[in-house]
Amino acid sequence: MITEEQFNNLLIELNIGNKKFLEFIKGKVKRYPVKDFGWGCFPQVDVNNVLIDFYLLVPEFLDEQCMYINIHEYAHAFELFNELGNVYIENKDIRERFAKSKELQYINLRTKKY
Repeated sequence: MITEEQFNNLLIELNIGNKKFLEFIKGKVKRYPVKDFGWGCFPQVDVNNVLIDFYLLVPEFLDEQCMYINIHEYAHAFELFNELGNVYIENKDIRERFAKSKELQYINLRTKKY
């Protein structure tokens, strides 16, 4: 459906990341060939609750639903990337709004291109 390189270019087009971010997440992404799983972006904090790392669990690019999941989780990852070294504050409402907005941006982009 889509290659990793094409997906990275899409992320940049959606303003989810940059080359520094894409380099940072290499080795932090686990892809699985199933749709139903416990997908997510998982922050890692130190004893002082400072964000030190994160990792992603996402599906392979099987279909459009998997694309939405990937975009959503990568949006979370990009937010965390920008917060590395700071005290981690869980704010699900704001984080979910940002990720959902990127899904909608992807839908609008696909509508215009195809």
